[in-house]
Amino acid sequence: MKFLRQYKISILFCISGMLCLMAYNIIGSSVDQNGLLVEPFGLIPLFWLFQLLALMALLVTLVKHRNAQ
Repeated sequence: MKFLRQYKISILFCISGMLCLMAYNIIGSSVDQNGLLVEPFGLIPLFWLFQLLALMALLVTLVKHRNAQ
């Protein structure tokens, strides 16, 4: 339980990123009548942003707890 309390922000960002990736795959892409590709492209950069934020939060938390000991 202590682990979850320490790393809750990292876990939250990681789960948010995974949800963006899953939503992109579930929504899928299609071609409309005019021949344009319709896809939720914005979810891909959001996935990478959330994963980067999760990594940064993890590193900050690790450094913070190492210096406290």
